[in-house]
Amino acid sequence: MSRVPDPKAKSALVRAAEKVFAESGVAGAQVEDIAKSAGLSADAFYLHFESKEAVLEHIVHTWLRRCASLFATPSDYPDTPNDPHAVLDFCIERDVQLWEFLWESRTAMRVLQACQADYGYLTEAFRDEMQRRNRQWFDRWRQDGLVRPEIDAELAATLMSGAYEQLSIKMTRTEPRPPLERWLELAQETFVRAFGAPELVAALERRSRRATTGVHEVQRSVLRDGTNPRFLGGGA
Repeated sequence: MSRVPDPKAKSALVRAAEKVFAESGVAGAQVEDIAKSAGLSADAFYLHFESKEAVLEHIVHTWLRRCASLFATPSDYPDTPNDPHAVLDFCIERDVQLWEFLWESRTAMRVLQACQADYGYLTEAFRDEMQRRNRQWFDRWRQDGLVRPEIDAELAATLMSGAYEQLSIKMTRTEPRPPLERWLELAQETFVRAFGAPELVAALERRSRRATTGVHEVQRSVLRDGTNPRFLGGGA
């Protein structure tokens, strides 16, 4: 009787492959090492994947798909606020969710960075899609009067995409967990002051003053507990 694939075993093999690829590189990784790290046999590996390249492709596609789903487009948020204060909070909340995923999946990110030669076309397509979505958000904010009309939207989206990509690379090289919320708040402040309409900048400054009262920290703790219902369910 043929063996039936086990979803739990497959998940264990994927996690083990991420670890082995990150430690040994794709070229140095062996199927036997992946199976051993997962507590399984090589036969069990081949029941789920044809080769180490197949599990690598699974890791890459799964990560890119999950990340893209978290960084949704404006049309995926029918109730997106247009009040300046609410927009600032909405963007930080959305970014925190995405970056918590990036932090938890940083091993997969390291693997992805190490296999650019084989999957560069996928990551390039992903970058293009993320920039397209940044442009859509920028156009939405301009429509709501939150962005200065003279700003070049395409250039602004390029700058935002590049900055966040470099920040994600820095994150993968940082131990222990960096202050992601503070990183994201600083990035938001930078781009609001660079591109924001006066009303949005004023809302940012009022929020910064409010942070000293303790209200700001309460809001962040709510985010860390995962109790905010505004996000779509399952974010370069």
